[in-house]
Amino acid sequence: TRLGRPTKFHSFGCRVSTQDRAGYDTCRELRIRHLLTGERARLPDLPRPRDSEEVVFSGDLVVTFRKCCCVLYYCHIGDDHWQAVYCDVGHLPYDLMFVKGTLYALIYNYSHYRLAVVKLGKNSAVLSFLGDKLSVPEVNCPRFWLAERRRELLLIVEVEFDPCVYHVFYLHSGKKKWERTTSLGGCSLFFNLHEFAGCLGPDHPAVRRDCLYFTGCSGKWSEYSLADGSYHEFVIDHPGRTEDYGSPVWVLPSIC
Repeated sequence: TRLGRPTKFHSFGCRVSTQDRAGYDTCRELRIRHLLTGERARLPDLPRPRDSEEVVFSGDLVVTFRKCCCVLYYCHIGDDHWQAVYCDVGHLPYDLMFVKGTLYALIYNYSHYRLAVVKLGKNSAVLSFLGDKLSVPEVNCPRFWLAERRRELLLIVEVEFDPCVYHVFYLHSGKKKWERTTSLGGCSLFFNLHEFAGCLGPDHPAVRRDCLYFTGCSGKWSEYSLADGSYHEFVIDHPGRTEDYGSPVWVLPSIC
């Protein structure tokens, strides 16, 4: 990355995207790199850089968006430009997640959230809604993350803050509704500051089972146990660290 420029990182497994920019509305460089193989690609410049705050990718398909903004941008690695697609009025993507090549979106509709499968067309994003609506309070609205456990889509909800408490839900295929679970089958989920980063199975002895791991600001990360409800926060201490130190990202070679 370029020195002197703020850089944002997003990751899934060993693939990492970096976004460099000099200012809020200036052109941002978006790159994808595989940290084990060294494979890398620079993507085309976005027509509206400020609408690119989050990045998800699957294979050679890259999608970027801004939370609660009606436009999505997508391209394949090697394309010369991005394709902009728009959701219908009132449907605002809050989070996106690829599972087995299918793109899912958590859609915000002013008073509730709802899950949808997204088909990226030429000019529009076609939404096929799944499951029931999730009503939210007007104040102290919880935070949500889409996640994956062994190719099963999950919804993570932060129901309390300081200390944090999280609930985990899965979409019951028969009832078509979200149901809460208190077990991840021994797996552990990892999240960057705004998005899901990966899942490790119970065969990783260095990782506690049935836990959620989050990165935070100032070089912090946290661990929440679904088994006993405990929450612990840690600081990545290293020479030269300051309070302005940015948010780290998880890199998980085992899921590549």
